[in-house]
Amino acid sequence: MGIYISLYFVQIGGNPLTLGLLASATALIQLFTFSIGGFLADYYGRRKAIVFAASYAVFFPLLYAVVHDWRVFGALTVLATVESVANPAVHAIVADSIPPENRSMGIASLQVVSSLPSVVSPLIGGWLIENYGLETGFRMACMYAAVFAFISAVQIFVFLKETMKPKAANPGFPVRDALLSFTKLSAHTLPRGIKVLIVSYALVMFANSAVGRYYILFASNVVGLTALEWGFVVSLQLLAASSLKIPGGWLSDRFGKRKVMIFSLLTAAPAITLFTLSQSFVQVVVAALLLVASGIYYAPAYEALQADVTPRPVRGRVTALWDMSNAFAAALGAFVGGFTYQTLGPSVPFYVFAIAELAAALLLIKMVKEPETKED
Repeated sequence: MGIYISLYFVQIGGNPLTLGLLASATALIQLFTFSIGGFLADYYGRRKAIVFAASYAVFFPLLYAVVHDWRVFGALTVLATVESVANPAVHAIVADSIPPENRSMGIASLQVVSSLPSVVSPLIGGWLIENYGLETGFRMACMYAAVFAFISAVQIFVFLKETMKPKAANPGFPVRDALLSFTKLSAHTLPRGIKVLIVSYALVMFANSAVGRYYILFASNVVGLTALEWGFVVSLQLLAASSLKIPGGWLSDRFGKRKVMIFSLLTAAPAITLFTLSQSFVQVVVAALLLVASGIYYAPAYEALQADVTPRPVRGRVTALWDMSNAFAAALGAFVGGFTYQTLGPSVPFYVFAIAELAAALLLIKMVKEPETKED
């Protein structure tokens, strides 16, 4: 469902610029949900936030299926952003549960297993759109997504175990405490390595947000791919990601997370340039797979390296700071992507991506070192 949102949004009356503004609005809201989520993760436990978000997320695919106006669709997308309150808890519970010496590979393995069902979902969505039309096919895909979201929520409620003993006995939640909790993580108390890592990832998030919603528009409107062809491309990407992520995690643990991250950033820039030069289905497939092969290693290595340098008692809030900086960068990137796509040309957001990735690589090369002793 998710990969076709851009096409559907434009179909029901939106345009690339309003799509970017909507993405910016949702990212800005995440600045607040992430701060609350970080507080919840460290003071009330990881599990409660994750169970709430999984239950909350079930309703939105059903609502998307009955919406015919782009303004209402946008409002629902903004409301759905509340589920991101669980992001810090998810990252923290993963970091808590994996031994430091195998953290990259463990995170990569978990991401692969959780993403395997999504390998076929783009093909299913593309087939539905190809056979029933964009609007009807998208709404049918939303109904299927709602069913699987409900199944996922039930599994989380039944099987997920807490990894952090709550610090607060009162189940109530004062927003003031959430905001004040971040004063203990002021700029001068955070190690330099964490600050630079957060900034570098924010650049990566800016880059990806500038292009994320426009891949399908570029492939459809510029190259001329059908929805089913694009679904096939995305399925191949997901399959490649599943195949490469675990070996990449092993390489990160063995040879260094920082080295793998730098390699990923330096190779992603030329790969995105090849995508903008594509003129056929085969060329899009090659460029898309090169993008996966270059970029798939970065996130697991980053998450593991951040966990290595962050003490467990503040991991939820540091993760929330990371998420909040990412949200701000995503808001800016989505606006820049939408503006440049509509006013300067469909290729321009992808060049912005390349520049931001190279800037992030330079930061890692100049200012980041791996710790000799890893946090548990």
